[in-house]
Formats: sequence, structure tokens, C-alpha cells
Amino acid sequence: MGQAKQRKEELKQRLLMNADWWTFPASEWEETLVEEILALPAYAIPRADPADLTAMKMSRNQCHANSLWYVRNDPNGESRAIPGWLVQGFDFTLHSVVESGDDLFCVTPGEPDETEIFFIPDPKIEWIETGANCSAVRNGEEIGVGIRRFPAYTIALHQMIRYRLFVGMDPDQAQYFSAEELDALMRQHLTAKERKMLEEA
Repeated sequence: MGQAKQRKEELKQRLLMNADWWTFPASEWEETLVEEILALPAYAIPRADPADLTAMKMSRNQCHANSLWYVRNDPNGESRAIPGWLVQGFDFTLHSVVESGDDLFCVTPGEPDETEIFFIPDPKIEWIETGANCSAVRNGEEIGVGIRRFPAYTIALHQMIRYRLFVGMDPDQAQYFSAEELDALMRQHLTAKERKMLEEA
């Protein structure tokens, strides 16, 4: 398989995996948690240099393991892993970064042109290690990949991507939505209360 074809196949599988992760049923717990997160401060923090991340063999989508590795291998012993939420559109992805002194920074690879992320530290998140497995818990509830501010909208978005891939659309095109398409999805899947909330933000 050529390199370009392999990249597209990897992107396709990643998009399908994301669709599975983000289409879980909505709940009152998620709604309450969103309100709590929105009350927490958010920070724009830098992502470590891609060359440094490659040298440290940091893996994409492994932020918790990456942060723990960095902390355990810090020769000064001054770093610690900080759990929280990566702000991605209307979704909050469970994420971990590193704190060293007064600085926060991300040690997980992202898109090539992404030099910073928006991150919300959340001191209520606890990491529970069970053997080789590690899970995040908040207020006694286990957290999956993240939570959604507008679940119906996020579910519809990922279902659309899944359908596009199913009918054979190119993965790069399948994940792209025009402003008009996004607006149509919001009008269809956001309640009047949610639309008003966005207008007042």
C-alpha cells in the first residue's frame, strides 16, 4: 500500500473510531457536568515542539500515558500531570497535560499546524489504575472519551461522517463541513434553548 493510500485508510479508521466514541446516549449526568465545566477557567497553552515529541516517542491520542511518562522521566522531579478537558468545538475531550512550575504545556502530538490548545484543568478528575488499565473518574462516574455540550448535534455530525465513509467518500472530504452544512445541522439538532444560549454567549 502506498504512503498516501495508507494515510487515508488510517484517517478513515480514526474517523470511524471517533464516531463510535462520540455517539453514546445523552444523560442528565453529562448535562450537569457540562454546566460545571463551563464554570471553570480555560487556558490557551502551547503544544510541545513536534520534533521533541517525536524524540520522546509520544503517541497521538495517548495524552494520559504521555503526560505520566514525562512526569516520571523529569530529571528535576518538578512536573506533574494535570487532568482536564480539551476544548474542541462544542465538545470537551478528556485530556491530560503537564504542569512544570507555573507553566502548562501539552506533550501529545496533534495536527502539524496546531501550536496551542484550549484546555480546562479539572481538579475533580481522578485517575484510577487497575493493573495495566487506567480510567478517569469524576464524582464517582467513569468518563469515556469526553462529554458534549450539545449531544444531539455531535451525534448527528459523527453519524454524517460515518455515512459518508460508508458510501465511499474520500476521508479528507468526509470530515469537512461547510459553514452552511454546520448551520443546517445546528438548526436541526439544537433546541431553542440551546440556540439562545449560543446567541447570548
